[in-house]
Amino acid sequence: MRHGRPGWEGRREVSGQTYDEDGLRFEYPHEWELEVTDQGEVRTVAVQDPDGLGFALITTDESCPDPAEVADSALDAMREEYADLESTATLETINDHAATGHDLEFYAMDMTNAAMIRCFRTPRRTVLAFGQWSDLGPDELADLVRDVIRSIVETE
Repeated sequence: MRHGRPGWEGRREVSGQTYDEDGLRFEYPHEWELEVTDQGEVRTVAVQDPDGLGFALITTDESCPDPAEVADSALDAMREEYADLESTATLETINDHAATGHDLEFYAMDMTNAAMIRCFRTPRRTVLAFGQWSDLGPDELADLVRDVIRSIVETE
C-alpha cells in the first residue's frame, strides 16, 4: 500500500535529523518524533513515524550485559505478546560492531508487522536496537527503520 504523504515517493535514505548525545549517534527522518528515557545506567531513545506505523528503540546499558542474552530476552518478550510470531536468528555488522539478533514477522490488529532486534557490546555499553513497522505504512517504511538502526555509531 502506498502512503499518500508527499515526500515519501522513492525516498529510502535516512535524512533530516541526527541524535548525538552521550557517545551515541544515529540518523532518523526529520518528521519522526524523538523521546529519551533514562533509568540509571539504561537509556532508551525512541524515534517514531508520525503515523505510528514504524519506530525504532535504541537502548544502551552501561552495565554491559551479554548481547545474545539481551537479544533473546527481547525475542522472548515479543513471543509473550504475539503467539504467532515467526523469527529468524541473524548476525549483522553495524558500523564495525558484530550484532546478534532476530528478524520477526507477526500479526497484530489484523495487520502484518515485521521487526528487527539487533544487539552488540562495546567497551562502554551494550546497545539494543529494536525496530518495528507495519505493512500499512509506505513501501519505504521498513527501509527507513532499518537504516535508522544501521546508522548507529558509538562516538566515545
